[in-house]
Amino acid sequence: AAMAMASLAMRWSTALFLHALIAAAHPPEPVGDHCLLARRALSRRLGRDLLAAEGASAETCDEACPPCAERGTCMLWGDPHIHVFDGRAHLRVLEEGDFWIVRGNCVHIQGRYGATDSGIPSVVQAVAVGGAFLQGHTLIIERDGGRVLWDDEEIFRSFPSAFGVGGLIQARYDDDGEHLDPALKAYPLRNIEADLPFGVRLSVNRWPDHLDLLVSMRPLLGGQDGHCGNFNALGDDDTMELISARMGGAEVLASEELFSSAKDA
Repeated sequence: AAMAMASLAMRWSTALFLHALIAAAHPPEPVGDHCLLARRALSRRLGRDLLAAEGASAETCDEACPPCAERGTCMLWGDPHIHVFDGRAHLRVLEEGDFWIVRGNCVHIQGRYGATDSGIPSVVQAVAVGGAFLQGHTLIIERDGGRVLWDDEEIFRSFPSAFGVGGLIQARYDDDGEHLDPALKAYPLRNIEADLPFGVRLSVNRWPDHLDLLVSMRPLLGGQDGHCGNFNALGDDDTMELISARMGGAEVLASEELFSSAKDA
């Protein structure tokens, strides 16, 4: 009984920490603004040929951002533990390779998991963001000491710094932000905050041997899945076993790889 009470207390403590962290990292925004901006960007810049090449239509990308949906957050930290959009905490991944964090019709977020030099079996070493919502562009963030790429262009060469492309990304790299892993709170922070179309926001703490990552977004109308779960308001169906069963395994196929820019750059 004592162990059960201690476990429950730890879960409540983690939940309260996550709620406070999420509120601090991502304050509320006016409802509907993210969809208005996304639709304007689509109408100005996206051709149907590009969308078709990405496996999505203009209609599905336009509908992927319902204006009244609740914003949710998913956090990956440590080796890695995952707190999914629907609130199930402490999923843990011990595999190595490239895996889907979020996979929707238009929004693609992939994580590269691998062992550290100190022998920790699996951490997030890099994250890649792409899909039709970025109009064919790719953002890749590697751990501290690695690179940050926008397509084949290395960005954030200095610290602090900022980067932006109108209608696609506004990002900054500095020490202003939250430590996503409270165990590392004593260490100086190097954090990337990126605002992307459809109201997708990333907070990425860069450490010498791994990344800690917070993804904030609204559920995609066409559905989504990955290690952050399917965002359907049902936390019980986001176990690692069920996620893998739904996706036929969450590992990224070579044909869907977003990290090729980092290999070729």
